[in-house]
Amino acid sequence: MKSSGGRSKAFRRNHTMTDRPSSRPLSPLEQRVLAELLSEDFSGVHELRNQLAEARVTGHWGSESPSVDLEVPSRVPEARIKDGIIPASGTVTDSSGRLFGELLVWVSGGRLSALEFSWYGDTAPTELPDPQLVTVTVSG
Repeated sequence: MKSSGGRSKAFRRNHTMTDRPSSRPLSPLEQRVLAELLSEDFSGVHELRNQLAEARVTGHWGSESPSVDLEVPSRVPEARIKDGIIPASGTVTDSSGRLFGELLVWVSGGRLSALEFSWYGDTAPTELPDPQLVTVTVSG
């Protein structure tokens, strides 16, 4: 009998590699990238930093996208910050110093709600960048 990696043909046909759990803890890379984006001071950042330990990924923006939806339990104090994109963004360069993309953090109801990685060019990233390639700037 041939091994199918522990999964039947029917399972593989009905559950592709894009299937992901409905909720999971932040990966170590997601944690580091978010911490980098929250490293600069702005109103509400202290509470957002405190939410990192409790934040969970609840969805992906596409099968190969590193952008994710986030959820923070209601028991965790909310930040006094407007809904939308926080006033800090991360410019991403590649290893040769060329501009590659931008990282944005979204907030809803005073809680972290998404991490977005937008890119420049034709090739979409499939993973988040090394935080050392991110330059954080605060607007306003």
